[in-house]
Amino acid sequence: MKKSELNLNVLKKSLATLKDCYKDLTEQKDEKIKTYIKDSCVQRFEYTYETAKKIMNKFLKKEYDKQEKDLTINNIFREMFALGLIKNFEHWAGYREKRNLTSHEYNIELTYPIIDIVPEFIEDVDFLIENLEKVLTDD
Repeated sequence: MKKSELNLNVLKKSLATLKDCYKDLTEQKDEKIKTYIKDSCVQRFEYTYETAKKIMNKFLKKEYDKQEKDLTINNIFREMFALGLIKNFEHWAGYREKRNLTSHEYNIELTYPIIDIVPEFIEDVDFLIENLEKVLTDD
């Protein structure tokens, strides 16, 4: 697969916005402003997760000729883990659960536990990007 066939820039940019937002949250002292930043962190987690999931799906289709019917979300994570492109299947399954919470729950306070997993999520997405870049440039 040529690098141009799988553009990681969107994922890199979404992750960068999450990193910036989380940094702002950890540095903010004003509780009212922290509430706004938490809301933003939750949203940035959502779209970074969705972008990562779509890229994994596209990678498996293009590189391994996987069919859509075979690519349930758990299968995507299992395949990526087996390939060494993500380091922990359970983390990604947990991110899916957190993402599902945000899409079905309209009480923002109940989505705030996502903030606790953001540092780990950032590390895992960095790991994914790094490993996809290696695979894509080895060809």
